[in-house]
Amino acid sequence: MSLAVGALFVAQRVLVPGRVGSAPEGVSLAWSLLLPEEARAAYDALDAAALINEEGAGANAEPATEPEPDLELLLIAETSTDATLDGQILSISGFMVPLDNDRRTTRQFLLVPYQGACIHTPAPPPNQVISVYSDKDARRFHNWQPVTITGRMSVARDSTALAEAGYVMALERIEAFREDSTDESFVVAEGAHNSPLL
Repeated sequence: MSLAVGALFVAQRVLVPGRVGSAPEGVSLAWSLLLPEEARAAYDALDAAALINEEGAGANAEPATEPEPDLELLLIAETSTDATLDGQILSISGFMVPLDNDRRTTRQFLLVPYQGACIHTPAPPPNQVISVYSDKDARRFHNWQPVTITGRMSVARDSTALAEAGYVMALERIEAFREDSTDESFVVAEGAHNSPLL
């Protein structure tokens, strides 16, 4: 009996082009939901302090120097993670930053919210980076092509050569991102990246 169960598990994990195994659908997650309430509050406090400094600099005749941000608030804002995501099967879309040297497949990569992160631009904060591991070869996508991944999320720190990650995912499935006009989980971000994933 256990041999049959083991064979079924192996059969479910067979590599299918563009996917890693056959996995259950995960709860769709937007990048902003990786930030817990304390991180949002810290970002709000940092923004408020910057606004106060800008307004105060306008009244002075001397040129203002850029004030140093509150390092404690910055640490909370950039490293706080949401413990409620630990152990859940989730789906999230982003951009792949492979960490291994195979040209066609990968077993370890970072998922980031905007194109070029960690390669052409600095890495996002750790609570906006997911380190993804696969026990099977997964299709490697170009770093300009958004992907959707599904897997079991762990709230754990992972240090790589390119970035610090606040989350780790055991990959179950990867596929090219398809924007669904009825899907409201992605809001087009305003700004330089204009990513539908943020």
